[in-house]
Amino acid sequence: MKTLNLTLHCGGHEVSSEQVANSITPNATESWHPIPHSRIIEGLRETVSTAGLEIVQERHALARDGQRYFGLFQVAGIPNFSLAETVGTVIGLRNSHDKSFPAGINAGSAPFVCDNLAFHNEIKIARRHTKFILRDLPMLLAGAFGKLTSAWGNHAKRVEAYQSCTIADKDAHDIIVKAFRCGAVSKTALADVVAQWHEPEHDVWGSERNLWGLHNAFTNVLRGNAMALPRRSDALHALLDPLAGIAAQQVVEAQDAVLVEA
Repeated sequence: MKTLNLTLHCGGHEVSSEQVANSITPNATESWHPIPHSRIIEGLRETVSTAGLEIVQERHALARDGQRYFGLFQVAGIPNFSLAETVGTVIGLRNSHDKSFPAGINAGSAPFVCDNLAFHNEIKIARRHTKFILRDLPMLLAGAFGKLTSAWGNHAKRVEAYQSCTIADKDAHDIIVKAFRCGAVSKTALADVVAQWHEPEHDVWGSERNLWGLHNAFTNVLRGNAMALPRRSDALHALLDPLAGIAAQQVVEAQDAVLVEA
């Protein structure tokens, strides 16, 4: 198992897991019970271990004075994952204490030859932090993780479909413009994506004149903002999937955490 050098910048700063544990969780109210960042990290570690898998690398970041958390976890041992020799499997974990977004978990992938990162599925662990969210967190994480592991197999098929879809420069340019219009890339990054398509930073993509090579042109440019990457990845795959003859995946929501008292 090769180790990835994962880029993690999200408008905040990278921290250790100990610093995450020391971040302050706001007091709960009658209708809102925030999840401590460290509690959700430990829950993920336990879920991964129970599934017989191993976390071989992890990175953490905090933003907005510790109110927002984002983490990346490289996982080894995903069964029947056909890209294991070339692409690492990654979990993205996020949480907020300022109600800016719900706790969520993402399936992701990153090539071993570079630190590009793309997410291909997102599951909201809880739309609302309610009274019994901490009690039911292990169940919610287990259900979310089960959906992610099945999504990795679908992602392997996606990569194969992208690799088999050859495109010309004219078509690539058209796709890049459409990517901007659908929100997959910002206006200021358009020229960089075009440059990566014609002169890839990593030689391995130079011969990939197909959707997979174009996909990596995008991810090479987008890699600097892990917090925005799930939304960008969803938009990019929704654009590229039909071109490769596969249906665009939809964001999946785990059980709604509006829990009823037992």
